[in-house]
Amino acid sequence: MTTHLWTQYIFALIVVAIVLLLFAALVKALGRGRIVLSADRRLVTVLESTPLGAHGALHVVKVGARYLLVASAVSGTRQIVEIPAAEIEGWMATQRAGFNITKRAWSSIFALPWSKR
Repeated sequence: MTTHLWTQYIFALIVVAIVLLLFAALVKALGRGRIVLSADRRLVTVLESTPLGAHGALHVVKVGARYLLVASAVSGTRQIVEIPAAEIEGWMATQRAGFNITKRAWSSIFALPWSKR
């Protein structure tokens, strides 16, 4: 009887782990989509951020047609350099392609078997 109970327990843990992994993938896909979709419609967009310790970060910010590398810290925020648009647009094209692949995959997962495409 205890072997059966442990088997059910392990199976339940595996199911929970799979659900959590699917949820993490969905959150990651939605985050990528937010960047891809909002970058073309908004005047100011933070495209990417990377923490640099407990109180600092680097941000790639789109302002109009310009792309800026900005540092933020407790002492304030300042522009470091302007990034050439060609570099960012190549990265954005890669992000869009990845988002489209992810979007199609999630659509096929959640598509109803009887729905038409």
